Amino acid sequence: MVRTIFAKDLRDAIRDARVLVAILVPLGIGVFYSLIFDDGDPTTPTAAIVYAAVDDTGLPDALRDVIGEVIHIEWRQVETAAEVDRQVTNDEADVGFVVPAGFDAAVLAGQRPPLRIYLPEQPAFGAQFVAGAMEPALGALAGQTVPADIQLATAIEPEADPLIFERLGIRTYMVLASILFLLAMIAMLVVPVVLAEEAEKKTLDALVLIASYADVIVAKALVGVAYSAMALAIMLGLTQLSIANIPTFVTAVLATSVTLIGLGLVMAGFFKSANQLNTWAGVFLIPVISPVFLVGAPLGEVAEGVLLALPSSQAMRLVVDATSGESIFGGAWLSYLGIVLWGIAA
Repeated sequence: MVRTIFAKDLRDAIRDARVLVAILVPLGIGVFYSLIFDDGDPTTPTAAIVYAAVDDTGLPDALRDVIGEVIHIEWRQVETAAEVDRQVTNDEADVGFVVPAGFDAAVLAGQRPPLRIYLPEQPAFGAQFVAGAMEPALGALAGQTVPADIQLATAIEPEADPLIFERLGIRTYMVLASILFLLAMIAMLVVPVVLAEEAEKKTLDALVLIASYADVIVAKALVGVAYSAMALAIMLGLTQLSIANIPTFVTAVLATSVTLIGLGLVMAGFFKSANQLNTWAGVFLIPVISPVFLVGAPLGEVAEGVLLALPSSQAMRLVVDATSGESIFGGAWLSYLGIVLWGIAA
């Protein structure tokens, strides 16, 4: 009986334009964020270096050794000093230098040959760092050793933990938020619309003549789970999101989907028609979707406590940890407990 009702609803729902919109909008948002954002490390400074050299020189290699991975360098070699000057002046490069003829031999002989360095009027941090690294690079080129092993480190205060989207990457963060948005739309709009339309057309009364209310509700819930699984597969396929812990991710998504579907079915019971549901569904979606975007943000204790009490914020914590493969939030069992309790109540 459940299988029969489920198959009927699955076919009927996809023919409804409102159902298609509820699925396609978050899918489109997720793909859009995936295309326009990049997960490149925003904390690593960059610098474009342009140089010209009459002879072969080991200065670029010496600079690479000194700079290491502190700054991401883009190297460009050009023919003339004028081209070096032009690129730095036009902000096409952050720093430039011109190596004259016989420079390396003169340095090894202990002479002090001229080396012209080009900097913009207001050099960025990367350009300043490269200019500062020139002296130890020249020392290395001359075969002189530094009397100490200098190691660069960044001091981070324990309280100044970076925001989640900075640790995870803005692209990954926004795709995860879109996935939960997708689950919420299916649970709070697609499934309730199916139930509300049957109640409005009196077909629900006919169904309960041959099946129990439990059979009908389970079938409606399975429709939501099926659409969530299909839409999630499409989303992951289109965005190519890399997930470190797939079992945890799938478990979190499944538990969240079932819980939100339960809440959606409860919501559907308050409305007499699908039109009423479409009018007011946004009001119910706000407290479900908005917490997803607040997870990891610096909030006060009261706001943080309210946030932790909501299932969607707990779901975001779980999928962030599962995607990163790290215990950024920790306390996974508490997140699962919160989601399951909401599901049982619904």
